[in-house]
Formats: sequence, C-alpha cells, structure tokens
Amino acid sequence: MFGAISGKIAGFATAAILALALAAAPAAADMQIPPKGSPLRATVLDTVRPMVEAEVGKPVEFVVTTIRVLGEWAFVIAEPQRPGGGRIAYAYTRYQTAVDEGAFDNQVVALLRNTPGGWLVYGYSLGATDVPWEEWRQAYPVPPELFQGP
Repeated sequence: MFGAISGKIAGFATAAILALALAAAPAAADMQIPPKGSPLRATVLDTVRPMVEAEVGKPVEFVVTTIRVLGEWAFVIAEPQRPGGGRIAYAYTRYQTAVDEGAFDNQVVALLRNTPGGWLVYGYSLGATDVPWEEWRQAYPVPPELFQGP
C-alpha cells in the first residue's frame, strides 16, 4: 500500500518538475519574427530608434536584417538610414574615426525586454564589428535561441 502511494507521489513530483521546466524556458517554437507593418515590429523598432537618433540625428528608419521575439525578449539587427534610403553621414558623430579606419559596421544591434512598463533596451551597439550579444548572453537570462534564430 505504501509503495503504491509513494509511486503516485513520485509520479506527481515528476510531472510537476517537468511542467515547471517547460514553463520556465520558452521553446524555439514560440519564436516570433514580426512581419513588416505589424504592431509588435513597430513597437520594438520604435524603442530602439531614439537611441540611434540621439547619436546620428533625426530622422532614422531601419533596414531590418534580423528581428526576433522570444517570450519577453527581442533581438534586432538593423541598418539605420535616412528616410527613403539616404545614407547617414557620421562626420559629426563619435563614430567618424572608426568609419575612417574601416572599423565601423553600419548596423545597430539591440537586445530588448518587455517589462510591465513596456519594452526596454537592455543591450545596444551601433557600428560594432564584433558580436556584442555574447556579453548579453552572459549578463541576462536570455534564451540562447533568440540569438540563433529559427
């Protein structure tokens, strides 16, 4: 009798642990790639835009290379440009020396988190020639699939 009861308890415990593990980590199947024109895509990009505009001036639009949302996290790689495709002149920015030396990749990379107050930028890089998300992977509880893509 006790063996049957302890077996049932063990079964419930195993099921509870499995349910918690599945709830704790979003699956790659939950990955979203918000399409052009979607409210989610607009909100994520509009959260990053003021940071870029503060550095290069207004207005800025993005040519998006990567935009992924997984759970409460979003990851963006995009090339900033002027509306209609105009090139950004970095002559009056802190980036001009890097541009002149060929050490500037004209991309913004950002990690965002959806909080009760809205989307917040947790990581941001403009012009990096390395992979800034490697540091973000260590600093924040981000699902690794977010950086790998679907």
